[in-house]
Amino acid sequence: MGEIINQVLNYIREMLMNAASRSNQPRRNRSKRLANSSKTRLKVARINPWQQTMPNWLRSLVFLQRSSDLISVLLVGATLSIYSWTVWTQQQWTREYRKLEALQRQERDLTSANETLKEQLAQQAESPSSGLANPTTANTIFLPPAKERKSHAVPKPNTSQQPATTIPLGY
Repeated sequence: MGEIINQVLNYIREMLMNAASRSNQPRRNRSKRLANSSKTRLKVARINPWQQTMPNWLRSLVFLQRSSDLISVLLVGATLSIYSWTVWTQQQWTREYRKLEALQRQERDLTSANETLKEQLAQQAESPSSGLANPTTANTIFLPPAKERKSHAVPKPNTSQQPATTIPLGY
């Protein structure tokens, strides 16, 4: 691991020295060179120094860094998404639970009101001023039975065609 770090440091030193030597050149010479090159009309191909001078091991490290950066961004995005979904579901659950508690409270109130009304009706029925009488055989009303209706015959399924299955009668 230390050898790789030394190689990276040496490479960076070389790049810095090359950049420093390029920046120390006088501007006049540079413009003269550009003028001379335009007179001779030579085509100059631009070469990316990073692609030529970068060793394979450094390219792989750069690729690894970019890959890990992308993975890190994706993981942060996924984490934030999951966190926001968790917060949202907790808020929804809290709202629904409050609704449930309100409905349970209303149910208890309705039950107590219903029982109160039943009690009041029972007390009114027991009082002699209500005009209600206890049922006896003398005040019973008898209704005549209704006439019998003809029933439609439902055809019974043929049991001989169906295979006999044994159904247990009980356990």
